Amino acid sequence: MEKQEFCILVRRLRADILAASQRFLGNEAEAEDNVQDTLLKLWSIRGELDAVRSIPALAYAICRNLCISKLRKRKIIPLELNEEMRLASAHDSQWMLEEKENARWLEERIGELPASQMQILRMSQQDGLENSEIAELLGISETTVRATLCKARKTLLKQFMMHNKT
Repeated sequence: MEKQEFCILVRRLRADILAASQRFLGNEAEAEDNVQDTLLKLWSIRGELDAVRSIPALAYAICRNLCISKLRKRKIIPLELNEEMRLASAHDSQWMLEEKENARWLEERIGELPASQMQILRMSQQDGLENSEIAELLGISETTVRATLCKARKTLLKQFMMHNKT
């Protein structure tokens, strides 16, 4: 999708994304941030948007999932847990470093997957879409989505097993 086409699309979708964000978040500033995050995600996959059957549905799904993530982050932690977490964090710094390395390694491996596997895996894992939603958005069967996810996960598992042997 060309930049000009994308700009036209954004003008058409922006008001709906903002309204949905405000309904979820109840805060105008957060809703505006969510619109920007949603549009940024769409921009990052703009090369694949021509293959998507319903861009408004994809935009809404991305918006909804970003809102859910923001709402989860709003949890308030009781003061007594804050102290426990501070002590535990000092203890777990090595573990956290290893987790960051593993996450970076996994993201690199995901980036090496064939484009269709990478797209479907990210839609499932990062965007939280159901197989039926992915199938509808991409115009493929749900069986194809399941098979592609299975193949991508098997490939990543195999690479992970080899990585951990070293």
